[in-house]
Amino acid sequence: MSSHRRGSFRGRKRFYRDTFAPGGSKTDPLNIEIELTENPEEEKKRLGLLDPTTERSKKRKVEKDEKSEKPAENSPFKKNQYNSPRKDSRRPPQLSKEEKSAAENRKQKTEYFNKKYRYGNFDRYYGIRLNPGESDKRLSVFQKDWFEHKQALDIGCNAGFLTLSIAKDFSPRRIIGIDIDEHLIGVARKNIRHYCDHETEVSGKFPASFGVQFGTVSQRNEAPRSFSTKFPDNIWFKKENYVLESDEMLDMIQPEFDVILALSITKWIHLNWGDDGMRRFFRRAYAQLHPGGRLIIEPQAFDSYKKRAKMSEELKANYSKIEFKPEDFEMWLIETVGFESVEKLGVVGAKSKGFERPIDVYLKPLHPKTDAIPLGYI
Repeated sequence: MSSHRRGSFRGRKRFYRDTFAPGGSKTDPLNIEIELTENPEEEKKRLGLLDPTTERSKKRKVEKDEKSEKPAENSPFKKNQYNSPRKDSRRPPQLSKEEKSAAENRKQKTEYFNKKYRYGNFDRYYGIRLNPGESDKRLSVFQKDWFEHKQALDIGCNAGFLTLSIAKDFSPRRIIGIDIDEHLIGVARKNIRHYCDHETEVSGKFPASFGVQFGTVSQRNEAPRSFSTKFPDNIWFKKENYVLESDEMLDMIQPEFDVILALSITKWIHLNWGDDGMRRFFRRAYAQLHPGGRLIIEPQAFDSYKKRAKMSEELKANYSKIEFKPEDFEMWLIETVGFESVEKLGVVGAKSKGFERPIDVYLKPLHPKTDAIPLGYI
């Protein structure tokens, strides 16, 4: 008896495919009566046998074009144990009535904000720029003799805080603040009373001497009305858009001021009136200055334009057409408009990021440049 365990294949006779034909039947288990061929491969094919390691059927290769022709199909929704479709993450979430109402309110507020403040006429401008009780740091780089006994104009005065400080501390003969926003002009006029000393006589909302008011900025031929140059009689605020409607109107501009301030407004002029409006603004300021007068500007960087350009389609369209960049202002104002020189006062600090901007002072020559291009042809 063999020492091998029962059921083991060790020691047993092996049959090879080269000596015994595959197949067989109940009467001929070893398939002895079959006629063998000399070629075993042909015999396998005749019997329909395949070698599992070498004769596997190959899948048909699918071409790329054939794949692309098949329409994309979404997999059917899976069902939970209650036989109802599971929540599909591909579907947009269904908002409740409260959520839809809140989203609509946010949209309306955004549209209202963008429409109301498209000119940069923010009613909390100074609250963002200054700390409570803090004076405007831009005043520290201004020289008093630029304003003392002089006539000044502050364009885009907002609520009038800087204008009032100049009127009170620098003693100009008169200073007028203008803004495109009528509400801000009303706030600025009310603020005059808050800047007055306790002994100043007040009638109603304004000092008693305001019964005799200034002429408007647009008045050219009238002589200045008589008034005191002492604060608060030397200041007034008026609603006005400084950007003229056409270049032809520049011919009517006459010298009127010794100092013109244009602080943090160039971006808003640029976005609302484009390159033509920006150039027209500068040309009007030059024409409205007396010889030896100063234009003080605080230009915003061009990279700050993009965010505010999204406030409306009109601003976005104007932004896409801008070629006259802030870095081009200096050369154009001196070589084309006719300013004699520019004094750079440096960057003035502020409470919030984004308000730290350079301040430039352009000086109008005492005698016009002979090579300067006339205003109507610039």
